[in-house]
Amino acid sequence: MTVSQPAVKYGLIAGIGTVAYFLLFYFIDSKLLFNPFVYWASLGFYLALMWRALQVEAQAAGENFGFQSALRSAFLVFVIANLLYYLFYYLLYSLIDPGLIDLQREAMRESLDQQGHLLSEEQREELLESLKDGRLAPTVSGVFFTFVRSLIGGFVAALGMAALWGRRGMND
Repeated sequence: MTVSQPAVKYGLIAGIGTVAYFLLFYFIDSKLLFNPFVYWASLGFYLALMWRALQVEAQAAGENFGFQSALRSAFLVFVIANLLYYLFYYLLYSLIDPGLIDLQREAMRESLDQQGHLLSEEQREELLESLKDGRLAPTVSGVFFTFVRSLIGGFVAALGMAALWGRRGMND
């Protein structure tokens, strides 16, 4: 198995773009980093560049670019981009601006106050307990395991994208 050059290229672009995107919001108002819309919208970089990598690779490979190749390429873009994002996250929260943890705690409390009625009392208490000092501070192992868990979602996204790519090829 060879490493896909387009997947690496577009993974780096997605990762750097995502970091730049979050830095933009950080410099505008660091509280915006905790806005759910800002966070979830960042996946647009990943998805757009995963698709672009598939287009470039399929053009180069021709008929030999099937579902498995599309899955591998799209997932590699996600892995590289997310690795860059979590490296940025760790550096930002632990070294550059540790005060963000307090802002995050405040944003989570506000969210819990607004949406807490959707949870059972036990769940609400568990979340409040998790907001205590020190529990939100990023550690290398904590960030690494969060990155690893995120790969599950990335694989599902890549799987869906590869399936779409395969169906697209059937309809040509």
